[in-house]
Amino acid sequence: MPLPEITKTIEPYFLLKEDKLCEIVEFFKQELDAGLTNYGEDVAMVPTFVPGVPDGSEQGTFLALDLGGTNLRVCEVRLHGNNKFDIKQQKYKVSEELKQGQARVLFDYIADSVDAFLTDIGSDLQPEGNEPLLLGFTFSFPVEQTALDRGKLLTWTKGFNAKNAVGNDVVKLLQDAFDRKHIHVKCVALVNDTVGTLLSRSYQNGPALIGAIFGTGTNGAYIDRTSTIKKLGKDKVAELEKGGEHAGEYMIVNTEWGAFDNKRRCLPVSIFDNKLDRESINPRKQAFEKMVSGMYLGEITRNILLFLIDSSLLFDGHSSDILNTHYGFDAAFVSKVEGAKTDDEVKAAIIDDLKVDVANVRDSDAPLVRWAVNIVADRACTLSATAIAAIVLHTAPNRRKEEAQTIDVGVDGSVAEFLPNFEKRVRGALRQVLGEETEKKITIGLAKDGSGVGAALGALTAKKAAAAHGRKV
Repeated sequence: MPLPEITKTIEPYFLLKEDKLCEIVEFFKQELDAGLTNYGEDVAMVPTFVPGVPDGSEQGTFLALDLGGTNLRVCEVRLHGNNKFDIKQQKYKVSEELKQGQARVLFDYIADSVDAFLTDIGSDLQPEGNEPLLLGFTFSFPVEQTALDRGKLLTWTKGFNAKNAVGNDVVKLLQDAFDRKHIHVKCVALVNDTVGTLLSRSYQNGPALIGAIFGTGTNGAYIDRTSTIKKLGKDKVAELEKGGEHAGEYMIVNTEWGAFDNKRRCLPVSIFDNKLDRESINPRKQAFEKMVSGMYLGEITRNILLFLIDSSLLFDGHSSDILNTHYGFDAAFVSKVEGAKTDDEVKAAIIDDLKVDVANVRDSDAPLVRWAVNIVADRACTLSATAIAAIVLHTAPNRRKEEAQTIDVGVDGSVAEFLPNFEKRVRGALRQVLGEETEKKITIGLAKDGSGVGAALGALTAKKAAAAHGRKV
């Protein structure tokens, strides 16, 4: 049964041809360069002061702290070398009162949680003499980092709004809480979750070039020459390249690529995207993220389905409470339909998940719902590939010899893990924009627990940097 004619007017915004993908990659490269040159750009290109990635031989035991949502996670990570690690962890709930209250109270709670973890779980950590336990802090909020262990909070996101935190160094806020409570722990590394993904993937699989999150949100980090980060200034770059603390010839850069094309120069913005953006809490921001990440895939699909319903092309013109509710369903429905083998499975999802009255579901509806889901998922995957391709092309002149034959990309997040055919679609788009020869050099694999293992590896980086300068952290 052919699809309605109106689908042909929608598809160009979602099923992107090679020339459009190449155009997006070119604009992406321009915004990467702008962020490396100037502060305040949409794609912020945040220097992390992490000078490289592990190779899997590293050993040691470190604490890790992960704050970025409803739960706070405290971990003890034991790195065995040989790409192996063990992890003990405990989650602690972060209440709305803590999220909205005073920063001092929030960080006191975090310190108490670390203390409770060390008491309840029982630590294997054996610091030398009276040295503190070393901790890496995965902090998934926008910061302006000035050293591996210093970063100023730019703004809260994800429902947090603790007072007297914005503009302050979050490592100092945490360390002050440890010190107030006489907890013998020292925070030595501040790590973004994408940086953690890159570090974790490298430890488990050998050096990677890119760490990317394709989950509720999207972002990426990669290794670049320190000299390309022009906004640091020539003197600062020269100092870092000489091997100042937490620095060297290379540095990991946190791109913050979710904000790519906020100016709407190239992304294929449909009426469904405009509706989503207009009704969001951050209109005209995070343009790329709103087309790629799991938080929005269900809502874009819902907007398309409502349009088809209002055009009397779907469910005999009838809707449901879930379809009429803002963010009524999420990306799990998209993944379910994408993974469905038969139209009967799609029908079941329509009735069970969207709560459409069975009397209004016709035989022609399942292929149309499958089509809507398919184009939304396809665009998310192909756009994901443009971010990877832009970094591959940007770094081509400066990549180290070990990356000449293999370009490794570590990924994490629900879209990368659970959306059917994610890697296959990403690879198809990479072949179009990079060519088959380069695409074949790219390996893509899941990075396990970037926020925990990655934070521990950040702490290890700090310890090694201090030792190289003849002192303890």
